[in-house]
Amino acid sequence: MKITKIALFGMISLLPLQVIAAGSAEDLARQWCANCHTADGNSSSPLFPRLAGQQAGYIVKQLQALKNHSRSDESAHDYMWGIAATLDDKTIADIAEYFSSQKPLPNTAAVEAGLATQGAQLFRNGNEAKGTPPCMACHGPNGEGSEVGPRLAGQHAAYVEKQLHVFASTQRPSAVEMQAIVKTLDDKEIQALAAYLQALH
Repeated sequence: MKITKIALFGMISLLPLQVIAAGSAEDLARQWCANCHTADGNSSSPLFPRLAGQQAGYIVKQLQALKNHSRSDESAHDYMWGIAATLDDKTIADIAEYFSSQKPLPNTAAVEAGLATQGAQLFRNGNEAKGTPPCMACHGPNGEGSEVGPRLAGQHAAYVEKQLHVFASTQRPSAVEMQAIVKTLDDKEIQALAAYLQALH
């Protein structure tokens, strides 16, 4: 299965830029991005991050990292390297602007209420004893994101958990701050934060 998946995205990466990136950013989103993220960016699968309402600058930064292969986590490699390689800077900026302008919908997937309550505490206050800063300092009081941190509100809990574990590795080298912060979190705290963020809107 994995070989087939990689082969498929490898084939996409061989298509000329003008074929993939023809038309408007909305056209591109509907033709290619919608397969995983849905056309409005409100992905229903926890395999793929929600992009609706995401900070445009953050999307640009991530697509550039995927394009130059400096972001190398497994999902990035398997799903995005081939596609990102076909995008020029203008197309990347247009896609980012398109998804940032889409309305983020509530994530209605169930979460454990007790975990979400613990996550809210960490998100808002951090844990001074362990050196964990409050997440809202960079990601906004409602998880809406800022110039220094991406939108997290409504993001799939499973995706958040996965990426927090990735931050503990060297697969996302640009996230220096997160590499340090994640080392202060244990697995239960990661699960709690992910649960809270998924329910946040």
